[in-house]
Amino acid sequence: MNSLCRRNNINKLLELLEKTGLNSIIILSPENIEYFLGIETIADAWLMLHVNRETGLELYVPLLDYYRYRDQLEGKDIEVYGVSKKLEAGDARIVRKEWSEILKNIIGRWGKIGVDSSHASPASIILKNIPREKIVDVSKHIDGYRMVKEDWEIDSIVNAIEITGRGIYKVIESLTHNITELELAGIFEYSVRKEGVREYAFSPLILFKPGNSYPHNLPSTTQLSDSDLVLVDVGVKYGGRCSDITRMAIWGSISEEEKRVIEVVEEALGEAIDTIQPGVKASDVDRAARKVIERAGLGEKFIHGLGHGLGVVVHEAPAIRAGSDVELKPGMVFTVEPGVYVAGKYGVRIEENVVVTKSGSRILSRDIDRVFT
Repeated sequence: MNSLCRRNNINKLLELLEKTGLNSIIILSPENIEYFLGIETIADAWLMLHVNRETGLELYVPLLDYYRYRDQLEGKDIEVYGVSKKLEAGDARIVRKEWSEILKNIIGRWGKIGVDSSHASPASIILKNIPREKIVDVSKHIDGYRMVKEDWEIDSIVNAIEITGRGIYKVIESLTHNITELELAGIFEYSVRKEGVREYAFSPLILFKPGNSYPHNLPSTTQLSDSDLVLVDVGVKYGGRCSDITRMAIWGSISEEEKRVIEVVEEALGEAIDTIQPGVKASDVDRAARKVIERAGLGEKFIHGLGHGLGVVVHEAPAIRAGSDVELKPGMVFTVEPGVYVAGKYGVRIEENVVVTKSGSRILSRDIDRVFT
C-alpha cells in the first residue's frame, strides 16, 4: 500500500444528513474534509465542504489550490470551486466572493446548517457573525465516526507502525558516543522517507537526559553521554493514517532508581492494556495505569493523560484520561503511554498503539522492543 492509498467516507457524510435531519452541512476542518473525501489536505488550509440533500457535494478551496484538489477528486461526483475575488485561472471554476459571503448565501438558501465548529480550522472565523440559532454543531457525530476505524484504516495504521518500527531500530543501531539528538532525529526521518513516507505524524522526538524529563520537548544538539536514557517518540502518516510509538534505550549504566522507574512504567502499561474491553470507560483505563504508578510513590510524576486516539491526525478522539466517560468500542485505536518525569533529571515513557477488539484488545505495535539495552 503506498502513501496515497486511502478511501473516502462520503457515505458517512450523507448518512450524517439523515441522522441530524438537516438539509445542509458545512465542514471546515481540513482533517474532517480529509476523512470524508479521502484526499490529502494541508492543516492550515482554508477549505469549505458543503453537502446538501439536493445539490450534493461542493468543495470550496483557495484558487492557488484549485487544481490540486480538482485533480485529487477527478471522477468523483464533487464540484470543486476556487475562491478568488480578483485572480483569473484558465478553466478553473471561480467563485468571486469572500468566504463569509459564500457561507451566508448557503444559510440564506437552506436555513439552519450543521457545522463541525468544535474542530480546529483556520476558516472557523467566518462563523463569528453567523447567528447561533442558524448553526448546529455536528462535531460529536463526526467524532463518533472517526473513533471507530474500518478494517482498511487499521491496516493503514499497522503499515505506519511497521515503518515507524524500522525507523526506531535504525535510531537504536546508530547510537554512539557523542551523537546528538538532532542527528538521530535526522536518521529516523531519512529512514522513513526512503519507505515512501510523505508526512510525519509529528516531528520526531529523540531525547537524552535531562531533555526527556519534560513530556513536551524538542531534540537539540545535546550529545549522548556515557550513562544515559534515550527516549524515542516517533510516528508517521502512511495511507492516510497515523502511528505514534515511544520506546526507551539504556546507554551505559543507569541508576537503580531509573531501572525501577522503567519497571513501574512497564507494569502500568500492562495493567492499562489488560483493562481494555468494549464497554469500559476510557477513564478506567487511565486509572489502571495511574494506580500502579501511585503505588510506587510516583503519582505526582505522571503528569499527562494516558493516551489519545489515532487516525487522520495523531491526536484525535477518544481521549484516554481521567474524567473521560467515553465507552470503548471495537475498532477504536488509541495510544497507551504512561510516563514518569523527574524534572531536570530524566523521564521514562513507553507507548503502545492498541485496537479494541470484541473480546479485549490487540497491541498493534507489539513487535517493536519496548526497552533497548
